Formats: sequence, C-alpha cells, structure tokens
Amino acid sequence: MITRGTMALQWLAALDVQLFLGLNRRHRSRPTESLIRWISRSGDGYVYVAMGATLPWLYPEQGRGFLLSSLLAFLIELPVYWILKNSFKRRRPFRVVQALAPALNPSDEFSFPSGHTTAAFMMATITSVWFPALSLLMFVWASLVGLSRVLLKVHFVSDVLAGVVLGTLFAALSLALIG
Repeated sequence: MITRGTMALQWLAALDVQLFLGLNRRHRSRPTESLIRWISRSGDGYVYVAMGATLPWLYPEQGRGFLLSSLLAFLIELPVYWILKNSFKRRRPFRVVQALAPALNPSDEFSFPSGHTTAAFMMATITSVWFPALSLLMFVWASLVGLSRVLLKVHFVSDVLAGVVLGTLFAALSLALIG
C-alpha cells in the first residue's frame, strides 16, 4: 500500500528532476561553461583558507572571531556532512537522468546534500556577522556556487537547498558557541 508520505516523496523527487532538467535544458556556450566551472571552483575551499589566513592579520578583532567561528563551523559540518551523504546515498543527477552527462567529475559518489553549497552558505553567514558590509556579496556568491552545482549536473536543486539550510545552521551554531 502506498502511503501519502510515499506519494509526497515521489512527487518531490519528480519535481526535483523537472527543476534539474529545466535548468539544464539550454546548451551553454564555452565561455559560460567556463564561468560556471570557475564559480563552482571558488567553493572548493581555497578561498576559505585565504580568508582565514588574511582576515585576522588585516582586521585583528573581527578576523580572529571570523577564524574561530569558521574553524568551529567546519569541525561541526564535516562529520555531519559525511554522515548525511553516506546515510542518504542519493544518486547524482547524471546517474538518474541518463541523457545529461556531468560537466565535471564529482569528488564523491553521492549528491545529498551539496557540500559546496553547505560550505559556501556557512562562510557567507559567518562573514556577514563579522564583516556586515560583505553580506550581500557573500550571499550572492554562495547562491551562485549552489546554482553552479546544478548547472554542472552534479546536484539536484533539493541537494543545494539542503546545503543552504545546513550551512546556515552550522554557521549559526558555531557563532552561538563562540559567543
């Protein structure tokens, strides 16, 4: 017997596939694809290390708070992310929708949640607390990182939305613990 919960999950999965296909329907030019790859790579972690190394030096008080908050957030995020990824074991979009090959090789097998998006929103949230003038820039950038993951065909929209929520929650928890 199919329950309402099962029907709702099937409907959400179908909606996720339709959103994914809708965003990836158009053929992009080579320069656009390069820009999307660059945006995605900006969420690989190198920017976070550079920010953690330079901000405390440039702005000792806020930079130190930023660094401590970020380190604590990653200490919380990484094991939780790994557990979620390996518990849900959600197949990546290109494994579900055979017609679309990924634009890059993902670093792991599963798609839920989007680690790039989680980290980007975590850093955007922490940055916005310690450096409020950068809030808009950071949240636009984090949103573009999430969108790039869908456009590179390695995540569904719901993977990215989960990353937004998780990244924001991990940042909030870290900031609350740091005080």
